This record gives sequence, C-alpha cells and structure tokens, in this order.
Amino acid sequence: MPRSNVDLDSLIAQLTLEELAGLLGGSDVWHTMPVERLGIPMIRVTDGPAGARGTSFTGLASVNTPCGTALAATFDPALVKRVGHLLGLETRAKGARVLLAPTINLHRTPVGGRNFECMSEDPYLTARIAVGYVQGLQAEGVAACAKHFVGNDTEFERMTIDSQISESAMRELYLVPFEAVVREGGVKSIMTAYNRINGPHAADSTELITDILRNEWGFDGIVMSDWFGLHSTVEGIRSGLDLEMPGPAIHRGAKLVAAVESGALTRADLEAPARRMLRFLDDMGAWEDGQPSPETTRDEPADRVLLREAATASMTLLKNTNAALPLKGDLGRIAVIGPNADPGQIMGGGSAFVNAVHWSSPLRALRNALGETISFAKGCRTHRTLPAPARDVLGPITLDYWADGLTSYRNGVAPLFTEPGRGLKLMWMSPPSADIPLQTIGCVTRTTITPDETGDWTIGCSGVGDSRILLDGQEIINDANSPTGGSFFGMGKAEHKVTRHLEARRTYELVVEYERKGEVVLAGFTIGLLPPVTADLLLEAVDLAAHSDTSIIIVGTNDDWESEGYDRTVMDLPGAQDNLISEVAAVSKSTIVVINAGSPVTMPWLHQVDAVLYTWFPGQEFGDALADVLTGSVEPGGRLPVTIPRRLEDTPAGEHHPGRNGIAQYREGRLVGYRWYDTVGREPLFEFGHGLGYSTTSIISAHTDDSTGSVQCVVANTGSRPTRETVQVYAAVLTEERVAADQPTQKLVGFVRTPEIAPGQSVGVAIPVDSRAFERWDETVHGWVDLAGDRQLRVGTSSRTIAHTLAV
Repeated sequence: MPRSNVDLDSLIAQLTLEELAGLLGGSDVWHTMPVERLGIPMIRVTDGPAGARGTSFTGLASVNTPCGTALAATFDPALVKRVGHLLGLETRAKGARVLLAPTINLHRTPVGGRNFECMSEDPYLTARIAVGYVQGLQAEGVAACAKHFVGNDTEFERMTIDSQISESAMRELYLVPFEAVVREGGVKSIMTAYNRINGPHAADSTELITDILRNEWGFDGIVMSDWFGLHSTVEGIRSGLDLEMPGPAIHRGAKLVAAVESGALTRADLEAPARRMLRFLDDMGAWEDGQPSPETTRDEPADRVLLREAATASMTLLKNTNAALPLKGDLGRIAVIGPNADPGQIMGGGSAFVNAVHWSSPLRALRNALGETISFAKGCRTHRTLPAPARDVLGPITLDYWADGLTSYRNGVAPLFTEPGRGLKLMWMSPPSADIPLQTIGCVTRTTITPDETGDWTIGCSGVGDSRILLDGQEIINDANSPTGGSFFGMGKAEHKVTRHLEARRTYELVVEYERKGEVVLAGFTIGLLPPVTADLLLEAVDLAAHSDTSIIIVGTNDDWESEGYDRTVMDLPGAQDNLISEVAAVSKSTIVVINAGSPVTMPWLHQVDAVLYTWFPGQEFGDALADVLTGSVEPGGRLPVTIPRRLEDTPAGEHHPGRNGIAQYREGRLVGYRWYDTVGREPLFEFGHGLGYSTTSIISAHTDDSTGSVQCVVANTGSRPTRETVQVYAAVLTEERVAADQPTQKLVGFVRTPEIAPGQSVGVAIPVDSRAFERWDETVHGWVDLAGDRQLRVGTSSRTIAHTLAV
C-alpha cells in the first residue's frame, strides 16, 4: 500500500523521456536514480545474505549471521524469521531499504562456489526457510531481494552459460522457492540470474519475468538485474525487467532514449517499469525518509545472543560413537588441532562478505570454556592465496589518493586526501570520494611489517589494475604487464608472490603503489603475507595428540575455496587436512572432528574417528557456539539440508557439471540430491535430513488429519537428557511404472522442530503437509496434475530413517 500522498500518475506524466529512462537504471553501485527536479528520491541497496554490508567492502563493521546452508540446517523457519528481523535492523543501520538476499538457488552439485549462500538441495526446505527469512526482514520496513532468478547454480562461465532445464524440473524444483517467497512471503523485489535460461539471458526472459512471475504468481514488486547482468536494451524492457544495476547504466539511459526515438520502443514501454519503480519507492517510504541516511554500526548484546543460538541450532552432529560428545567429567589433556581452529571461518567469500563486528575464535572460546590446559597445533596450512597479514605484525596503515592514477604522485603532487586503512585488502565499487573517479583512481598505501620470527616470509599481491610493492624502498613486485584472470570475481590478476628473508622484531616499511585506468566496474588489491615454515606442522600435531586424552580437530574450507566467482573442482578438504585427521586419529585416544565448511566434503578418515560435527559457516559467534555444543550446554540442533556423498563422482550432476560448449545440461532432471540417491539406490555417506542429538527419541505414533492437511505425531524422549527432534514427512507414490525416468521415489513435503522434550516424556506435534505433495508438473498440459498410484506419507527423522508409513 502507498505510504505517501504522492500522485504517481502525475509524476509519470511530468517526467521527460531522459528522466523516465534514467529511473530504470542505477545512479551508482548502490543507489537508484533520483529526479531532483520532481522531488523523486533515491534509495540505497546493500549486499546480503549473511549481513548488511553497506556501501563499502572495507568500511563499517556489520553483524554477520550464519550462512544460508546453516540457516537451512536448523529446519526452523521461526528461528530464521528472528534472524531476518535482525537483518532488517542491520539494513536500516546502513541507510538502506533493500537487502540483496536471500539466495534461494538450489545445491545442484556439492561443489557450487556459492552453495554456502544458498540453503538446500531441496526446494520445499528452501522455500520454508526463505519465507521465514523474507517475512522477518520485511517486517522491519525493508525489502528483501530474492535471488538469483533462476538456475544460477554454478559459477562456471556464469555470465554466459545456458542452463538448459526441463519444464518439469523448473516447476518442481528451481522455481518452487521463488514462488513461495512471492505468494507467501510477499517479497518486494527479485534479482535475475547472470546465466541464460534455455536460450535467453534470465534478464531478457519474458516467460520468466512477465508470464510466470507477474501474471501467474501475481508479483507486484520490482525486478532488478544482477550487477552487470543485463545484456540488452530493448529485450530487457520487453521482458519486464525494471531496474538495471549498477549505475551509471550501460544498456539503458541514453540507449533507451535512442530506442524510443528510433521506434524500437515507445514511451509507454518505459512508463510501465517506471511506475513500478515509483510505487516501490513509495512502498519503501522513500518520500517520507528523504535521502539514504548515514551508515552506522549496530552491535547489541541481544544480537549476539540470537546469533549464538542460530549457530548452535545449525550445527549438525553426524557421528558420535563411544560417547565422545558431549565432553564431560575429568577431561584430562585436550589437544585442539587444525587450520580452522583459530580464528575459524565464519563466512564465505564474494559479495556475501561483511566486516564482522565480532569474530569468536573456536580456540579462544574452548580455552575460556575448558581452561588454559588446552594445547594447540595448527597441523597444516590450507591457503589458496596467501593469508592476510596478522594484525600484530602490521603497523598503522595510511591511504593516500590521487585522481589521475599515480601520475601526480610521481610528479611530487600532494594527495587529494588521506585516510587511515583497516587492512591490506581494498576494493572499491564506487569512488572513495567525489573528486576521484573510479576509472582513474590512484592509491598509495603505507604501513610497516614487524615479523615475530626470523625466516623466509612470502609476500603476495593480486588486484584489478597495476600494483607495485616496495619493501624498505626496494621494489619486490610489479605486476603492470601481467594478464587479467584469477582474482576479484575473475576481473583481477593472478597472485604474484616473492620470498624475502626477514628478521624477527625488525621493522620494515611496506608501500603499495596502486593505480587503475580505463573503464572498470571495480578496483582494488590484496596483500598476503605468509610466515616462514620453521617446524613440521604435521609432526607437531601428531605428537600433541599422542600425549593428550582427547583431540578436537577443526578443519574445513575458507573464503579462498568457497566464494563467488568460481566453483570448487573437488570435494576433498583443501591441503593436507585429510592426512592430518588420519595421522592424528591413529594416535589419539578420542578423536572429534569439527568440519567448518559451507558445502559437503569427503571423509576418507570417517571410520577412524569417534565423532563428526558439521558447523557450516556459522557466523560471527562461531567459537562460543561451538564451545556450547561440544561441552553439552546446548544440543547440536542441525539436520543435513544437503546429502553428503561419498565422492564427487557419486552425485546426480557429476557427469554433466559444470557444462560444455557454453551449455549446462540439467540431464538429471528432477533427481537432485536425495531424490536421486533414493531413486537409483546409491548409498550416500550421510543422507539428507540426518543429524544426531545428545539424547535419543522415538516417533511412537503418527496419523493423518485430513481436516487440517497435516500429519499428527507423538514424539518421545527415550534418553537421559532434554532434547528436541526434527520430524520429517516424505511423500511417495507407488506405481508399477514411473511416469518418467526422472520421477523421484519420494520428496520432502513437511517437517517440524519439536519443543524441548524432557527425559521419559513425549510431546504431540502437527506437521503441515505441502498442498502439492501428490502432484507433478505435466509438460503436455503445462500445469499441475495428480500423481497416479498408491500414495504414502513416510514419517521419520531423515530421508532414510522412516518410523511410520501412512497410506493416503
């Protein structure tokens, strides 16, 4: 409903053709285009989905929530709705009214680069979690922008790949979460995908945007392109795309004016999306609030409590033998081992990155919880590119800026302005000031390095543009003639590395001379610093484990390995982590493995260890939440939102991913994730929905309730401590012959997280069942039809642990 008394029709009539065209593109990276003559304000958008970053990648700190996969692992839409409320407050704190989130593409393959942003391999689970996220977020007066519509399931050739998806798979899988956030969540904006969909780019698809999204589902918000994801002028208007981002527009603006003047489009063609834009501004209170407010940082104690709760609710206990967890009694000597123990990985890489207000380290949290008797060994290194320099090694950082690259700097001209730096990873998607165009930015960064040990240190640099690195006045890196490719979403240069012998406690001056000239969409550079290897890290870890009573090995990936811009090529843990676990387990009395990764990894050492806990990327409260779970003060609440396969070759899309000759063929059709494993009879390592608590439960009864469309269950706690259970309902149709080769044998159609159940007690729960539980999409009639055959609802605690089968 409109919030002001603005007459939108009158405004449309008063707009010149140029102003009309301008409204349909951004003014810069994060703002829509204002029309000051008519008092039409701009509105700010900001990246999500694991926080609200604001307009700078290296600017003000922001709250960092668990990643999308972690949120789905909670199987708790109500909890996610509370996280959504927090994100709404965060978005407003950054002066924005649109959060570019949630990411609701599916985990088609376990190695997708942005899987951690997404939620699940299952469309129903994704839909339920996404609706909670959107409702919570939008209750705070900001718009969610659900992305990426649709089939953006790989980072391989992401701007050009053609995702060829059957109509039935599109309707039964990939469109389901988007339909839910429109029909149930009331989402106010949608972002199109980069890729093509069965031919046209997603931003040019009239079938998707106009026919399905608007006409069939009744969506009345705005549709925007992903950043630089629009590739047309006329087609994008005809498809129904409202807003090209970022600005200044590439395919709109003057090109739209020319298209109208040439007769390719009419003024009325532009007025329809412009009216939607104005209605959206009105709905977001843009006229009431005026220009975007200044950006601020929130860090409330209640926020940390909520995020700690969400992190523990997502942590998924996969294996627990010999009562390894929770830790209890006289613990003796504890070895904490692994590259992810300190500081741990709280988020993935790319546009989901935020500068977190807090970073709870697992090692520090465990020492706080269990005492200083804990000993630590890193075990191995896992960096893909050189890690950022440690804070205690770097001195104060200053940044000097020029507007003509470094020409004036070389001629001795004073900088236009100077500011303090927060680190040696800088990225600009908008100019650092109005006086410095991004296309001709020059920046000189000065700091010092004071090594804490003597030896051969490795220094590296990658960036978009040209970088020259000087150490104590001596040039050590100059990448001016290096080709593009390998960093910064594929737009930057590969990392250049050099090794220099440095002495402990001696201070060295480090200067980075950086410039970028030419048309660019971003600028920036990263400096990495690797200390010398002075010991055998594996030998240290094994020796520590042999002299300890319990080994807690914290391994995983990081934002080097799971990031926007590229997919993983293997499921194995990076570096020598698999060997580290195996060697430690061989000498350890009790071995607990904590996997800190956003997507599945292989576990060749699984038979050697006592317990495995998956933490995903759990957000800023990682360490404290992990300590809560390991010590048993809180139960691990998570259940697998994805199947964990034994190896990459055992996955549904393994033969077809990532694509060939510009085409990604979705030949597995509707058999994604557990649907494929269950249908073809392939054994996963851990099935979808699996997860253990610290007690035991039993679903002692189940029956259908036709009056409410639900399954009624009684769940008992058969163990010795309070617990909760996640009850899941799967629909199956038994037929002599499947309708199609990709007809799944069963699919998730309902779930509920029970309240806490005391030992020896039971609780009744009602599980709403999806209204399309026994329907399929028929490509001959282009609509939903009933599935023929004997219908069953299977009630259990995972896709393969079924307690009751109910005839329907």
